[in-house]
Amino acid sequence: MARAFKSTPRGFVADLERAERRLLRTLFQDVIQLLSEEDEGDRRDVGAPGPVGAPGAGAPGAGASRDPDRDPDGDAAFWDIVAGLGALGEGAAGGPTAAGGPTAAGTVPSAGPFPDAHPGAGPVGPRRRAPEDPALARLLPSGVEGDEEAAGEFRALTEEAVRRSKTDDLQRAVAALQANPVVLSEAEAVSFGRALNDVRLVLSARLGIETEEDAERVHEVDDWSEATDVESYMALLYNFTTWLLETLMTALSSRLSD
Repeated sequence: MARAFKSTPRGFVADLERAERRLLRTLFQDVIQLLSEEDEGDRRDVGAPGPVGAPGAGAPGAGASRDPDRDPDGDAAFWDIVAGLGALGEGAAGGPTAAGGPTAAGTVPSAGPFPDAHPGAGPVGPRRRAPEDPALARLLPSGVEGDEEAAGEFRALTEEAVRRSKTDDLQRAVAALQANPVVLSEAEAVSFGRALNDVRLVLSARLGIETEEDAERVHEVDDWSEATDVESYMALLYNFTTWLLETLMTALSSRLSD
């Protein structure tokens, strides 16, 4: 069972079981995939998830080839659903592939430049369309509100750097989880916290968390043995990553107060 991050003379340390570290690596890799595939304009089919198992009893399922850390025992169904979720449950809980949505065929729309808003009005700077996927939109929010053209121009100038920065954080987080205990320097802890928060942003979008009431509804899901669908499974992942991030932020705050 996971033990919270603590500030120690060695750095910021957390004890995480093998299955917990593997799960977190999978979540980080899914967000990397979401960022990179949308960036390249790829269109991909969304896999269908399988039944839910218990997080601490993982065995290598369909997604095990991505991860060298194999679990010899447990319920392969748990890892089947991890592999099947793709970009953290895209299309589940009202995501962009829900019936009747803009991508009901099960693909992710690519981001592209805006057409000229005013043909014949003279040259304009390059512009980039905001992501249609609500999860990616939370990762890459608009830097300008109320002016679509200015927002598109700002996005064209900044979005690639933001994607690279987030991907770097996520890749460092994956590397930090190769061994237990997880030991982070202060700079690594800040980067790890950003990566955890990006996972939470994607999960919150997939779960439709918009208000405090929505968050309370998700936090009420706290029993892995009762997870019976993708939404409840994602709620448990959201709660786990939220708890881990809170312990890391508390540990960092304690260092600042010394």
